[in-house]
Order: sequence, then structure tokens, then C-alpha cells
Amino acid sequence: MTNREGLNKLKELSNQLDKVDYDDIIDLLKNTIKKIPIPLAKLKANSDIDRARPNNGEDLFKSADELTYIKNQDIIENKLLEFGRANKPHQPMFYGAVETTNLRHQRITAIAEVSKLFQNPVGVNLDGELYTVSRWVNKEELILGEVVFSAEAIKINPDIKRAFEKQTEFAKQAGQDDLEFYTDFLIFISDQFAREPQTHHDYKISTAYTELILTKPEVQGVSFPSLRTKYVGVNVVFEPKIIDKYFDVKVLATQRFYKNLMKMFLANHKNCLNPNYCYDNIMWTDLEQKYMASSDYIKYYLTSK
Repeated sequence: MTNREGLNKLKELSNQLDKVDYDDIIDLLKNTIKKIPIPLAKLKANSDIDRARPNNGEDLFKSADELTYIKNQDIIENKLLEFGRANKPHQPMFYGAVETTNLRHQRITAIAEVSKLFQNPVGVNLDGELYTVSRWVNKEELILGEVVFSAEAIKINPDIKRAFEKQTEFAKQAGQDDLEFYTDFLIFISDQFAREPQTHHDYKISTAYTELILTKPEVQGVSFPSLRTKYVGVNVVFEPKIIDKYFDVKVLATQRFYKNLMKMFLANHKNCLNPNYCYDNIMWTDLEQKYMASSDYIKYYLTSK
């Protein structure tokens, strides 16, 4: 089977992923498509990466260990049961969001990815939902596989457009053996990352691609456009070992997210006094009033025409 035949087979399977075994996808990528295209990009040292966790009502998280990748073995075994965009069942991964040209506050992307309220176009909550946002920084420059060949994301996000043009030019300069296949494959993979899932099985191809490229010693993570922000934001994903080795917590804060149909408001709530020493015990504090939005203003903003 040629590379092209392997890609065609992969496209065929993408329409029936609930009936396809994950290992068959891995085998097809690994043994049929002999050389998987991997566009690479650098994540500069000291980049800010935001990660969000929904709070359980008004309860506050007690340690940063609760805010990083899932460590609780009971949760991993009994609740982490489905494929994510880049993880298998029972496989904890660290998902976060980075700043983009048109979305400077990456905490919005981070919350959008985990909030059912945000994702519901007719969702309403005028009392607000509480989220904890942790900001992590990498101590060294890291290499990412970047997913930047989705036509819709290229059209919407100027950062993705620039990255796509750069990667295409790199491939040309490198004398890529089959540039047409290289491009077609990466368009297909990008569309898998960008697809709106009907079931968790729809993530099998994006997860398999992630798994295989992270076996490359030079690749530490993967970046891809955020579907939940209509590709304006960008997500990154890392294995736990990369977080443990390269990342530290920089900031912790709680934010309250309000929504009235398509109107949204993100308000400050609490801040952490000890971000550098918070792995065992987070010291939460109220913010000064000047940094807080009044409930009257928030409700007026959400309900006014």
C-alpha cells in the first residue's frame, strides 16, 4: 500500500470511527504511511500557558496538584474513560491555551475548552460559574508539532495562516519528496483536530497522530487551533513527564463566567498569594474592589440590548 492509498484508507475509516479499533489506526499511520509529516515550531522559554478547571460549586481547590494533569488514580481508572482530542482513555494529558494575536487573554480559550455553558449557544447563567485558571511557564525552549493546515482556521486566525505559509515554504525548501501528499495529509489531520465530535470515538485519529509524533525525541508537545473559540484561540497539549520536567506554576486565580445566550462576561474572583509554593496548599485571597465588577454591572451588561 502506498502513502496515498494509506491516506485514502484513513479517510475512509474517519467516517466510521466508532467501529474502528484504535490500534488499527496506529498501525495504519505507523506501518503504511511510512513517513508521517510533522511540521515543527518552537515554543519560546517562559511562554505563558493557561489551564482551566471548573470548580465544584463554590468549593476552592486546595493545591496546584489538583490543577495540573490528572494524578488521582481513581479518576484515571474510573472516570477518564473516553478519547479526548489528544488522549486515549485512562491517559492523563496536560491541555492548555496560549496567547494569539486576536485573543490576548488565553484564559478565555482555556475556559471555553472545558465549559459546557460556553459551548452551549443558548446557555444562560446570570449567577455565573466558577473556574480556576492556572498559568504555567516553560523553563526552556520546547519543540512542538503544530497542526496548522485547517482551511477554516487559516481563514480565521492570522497566526495559523502565517504558520501554514511558513510550514509550506519549509517543505518546499527541503525538497519534500511528495509535496502534494505532504499537504493533503496535513490538511486531513488538521481537519481531524478541528472536527466537531459526535462521539468520543471521533478523536481517535487526532489522538493517534499525537501519540506517534510524541514518540519522536525532538518533539515535546503539540499545538492546534481551538474549535471552541472558532479557531481564534490555540491549544497546546503535553505529556505529564514534560510538565514535570519543564514547567512551573506562575499565577493562580479564580474567575466567574456568566452567559446570557451569546453575551458573555468573565469576572475576577480570587487570587493566590503563594503561586511559587502552592503545590500542597493554595492561599486564596480576595481582590481589591477596584479589580472587581459589581453584580449590577454584570447583569446590566448581559441583559441590555
